[in-house]
Amino acid sequence: MYKIISLDEKSKKIKIIDSENIKNDMFYLIRYIKSKLNAEMKETENGYLLFNDNKKYLFYIDDAVYIEILEHDDKVAFTNFKYMEEEFQAYIEEINFINLKEKIKNINNIIKDNMWLDFMIASYEKDLHIVASNDLSCYHSIEIIFKNASLVECSKYFNACPNEYDVFYASDDFNDIKNYKNIIDEKSSLIVKIKADDINGYFYIVCEGVEFINEEVRYDYDFTSLYSSDKDNIIKKYDLKKEDNGWYQEKENSHKTLIFNDKFLNRNDTIGILFRIYKLCFAKVKYFRAYSFKFEPYKYDYKKGFIQTELWDAEFFKHIDSGYMIDLRYLQSITVYEDFVKLCKELESFEK
Repeated sequence: MYKIISLDEKSKKIKIIDSENIKNDMFYLIRYIKSKLNAEMKETENGYLLFNDNKKYLFYIDDAVYIEILEHDDKVAFTNFKYMEEEFQAYIEEINFINLKEKIKNINNIIKDNMWLDFMIASYEKDLHIVASNDLSCYHSIEIIFKNASLVECSKYFNACPNEYDVFYASDDFNDIKNYKNIIDEKSSLIVKIKADDINGYFYIVCEGVEFINEEVRYDYDFTSLYSSDKDNIIKKYDLKKEDNGWYQEKENSHKTLIFNDKFLNRNDTIGILFRIYKLCFAKVKYFRAYSFKFEPYKYDYKKGFIQTELWDAEFFKHIDSGYMIDLRYLQSITVYEDFVKLCKELESFEK
């Protein structure tokens, strides 16, 4: 991210950026300002001169990128350097927003072939790290890093449908977060909006830049069994049809829907597969995997009522200590992570 570090009114120098790719960053800055000013560029002993009929700027690298203002047609700006800072701040904000939009576009393109992705905040200290995959208990396929995140209005777990809509958006409208404007430095902040399947609006993250790592990272999660017979039974029960590498469901009077791909089916256990059919997010998968011993699988028969059944056939989970029957469709209706946490705490209050 480009940022004005300091300015020296006496020497007319602006210190812009200190980074690992400092030379590339300097040339990107030169090219952008050159296009805005319709200027020419010339290499000199002291650096790179950018000039037109009215302005002359010298770019060079020392411990950072510096711009020395040699000529400027605005005499007020030349004598009162604060005006000059505003000019270059405007360039920097435009560049940073262009870069953010490009990063966001790349992220959306990488994930767009997924019918469903679970997202999770993996860590948040100075930077915010969000990981995503089809099954976060086994691996993540992308990690998104929000640099120096100053505001995070986002659930720890959420899910989205990238092949139906863009999940991430770049925003330059600080009115989106007007309730937080007093704690944010707009000069060095960028806004990322996240559209999740769990909420009607957006999540918001304010940061200084976005990076991402597009590679699969496997976790050491050892399923004792992948229940191959359970998979066959689920496929039959939900009338799933295989086409190419995907498993689809086509209900009466509805479009054919991709439920999961072969890779997901092969890697997952019964709860993971069952919960995907009901479009339940990773937080719910994780909880019921960890505490499966607290529940018994049931289904409902209109003559016999609730009948205990096998896990692959479950449509309800009976919480043993409370006796509550939890409908998988009810779990599907819980779209806010904090509401799911409240349900878990209520169930835990019955433990003996």
